[in-house]
Amino acid sequence: MLRKISFFWFILLIVSRSGFASPVDTVSVMVYNLLFYGHYTSFCTPVNNNVDDKDEYLKTIIDHTLPDIFAVNEMGPNATLAQRILNNVMNTGGRTHYAHATYTNTTGSNLVNMLFYNSNKFQLYDEAVVANVLRDINLYTLYYNDPELAHGADTLFMHVLVAHLKAGSSASDQQTRMQEIGAMMGYIEQKEITGNVLFMGDFNMNSSFEQAYQLLTWHPNAEIRFYDPVDQPGVWWNNPDMAPWHTQSTRVGSHDCFVTGGMDDRYDQIIVTNNIMEGTGGLHYLANSYTTIGQDGLRFNNSLINPPNQSEPPDVISALFNMSDHLPVKLSLAVTDFASSVAETNNKPGFTVVNIPGKKFKIILDAITGPAILEIFDTRGTTVDRRKLYVDSSPHKIPVNIPAFQPGIYLVRISIDGMTPIVERLIVL
Repeated sequence: MLRKISFFWFILLIVSRSGFASPVDTVSVMVYNLLFYGHYTSFCTPVNNNVDDKDEYLKTIIDHTLPDIFAVNEMGPNATLAQRILNNVMNTGGRTHYAHATYTNTTGSNLVNMLFYNSNKFQLYDEAVVANVLRDINLYTLYYNDPELAHGADTLFMHVLVAHLKAGSSASDQQTRMQEIGAMMGYIEQKEITGNVLFMGDFNMNSSFEQAYQLLTWHPNAEIRFYDPVDQPGVWWNNPDMAPWHTQSTRVGSHDCFVTGGMDDRYDQIIVTNNIMEGTGGLHYLANSYTTIGQDGLRFNNSLINPPNQSEPPDVISALFNMSDHLPVKLSLAVTDFASSVAETNNKPGFTVVNIPGKKFKIILDAITGPAILEIFDTRGTTVDRRKLYVDSSPHKIPVNIPAFQPGIYLVRISIDGMTPIVERLIVL
């Protein structure tokens, strides 16, 4: 049976980084602003932004990058466009393993987000719109298709947040972005969505000093704080020192649909929680894997194609130039041997959960003494019981009444000072 354990709880079963397990797989993650894909306006038309042409450009890019998780911004407001990308781009050339998430547009925007994923490696577990100040900010929870799942093994969960934040540099624009990020961070804090979390998209921010970015990276709750994998704080806009990380614009001169002005903005980013940076939850950021596809650091205030760009094959550079005024951002994550890591904890202090008829269960602590905290969570991370304990002998039995618990799977966590918390599963029938 698949154990529905979110990354936040799963990391509690993992040994410290000093015992970091060897990778068993690599996962690639990419985000891309598709520039009015499938949505025509007075300025982005069938002539200068034709969706049939865009399918071919995007197919070239996907054939080259093959992301396992692919988030997009600026897809037109039509659910059929997600299926179009799946049919015309993702599942072509013999590929059949990509799937897409559910279309949402609670704000009635003319541009939406979408997520595509490699169904050989991941399954979609849950979806939510976590904020909708201007456009939907989407949360996708996926679990890793561990080959041992059929034998009852645990699995990994990944939470992916995707946003296209308000554009513009005015005080009002920055305030709107702060409202968007404030709503998102409030949601994930209230729902305790922690552990292996990635936030990606078109942030439309000029620097790391913007209030909204500060809230992301210096949030008071360290459990939901995000980190820039390449650690490049500062002023990104029009800064030659930031040239290797600029993602917009691919063009100079003038164009009715594409933003021009050359490469001088770092709008598109992927940032991650500390669990991913440290590799404590089954996923580990691979050093130096964060890259802007097509960016060689020689583009400052110039176009993608002038001076000549040899960072990718010529057909890919051409596709990037014609597809969008943004460049895609990509990184890789190592999937660690979490089953082996769990096995290493067998000789450490622990506990067992025993069901008792009559809507009760008891917890038997082993090799644990002193003060401890008992917490019980549902699979969404909501706390349903919490109590302080003092264990004066081992084994120690704790009876718990559960008349208010709904049938389902729960997680019981014991925290002891100076030790990594430990977790067991409880099934209420």
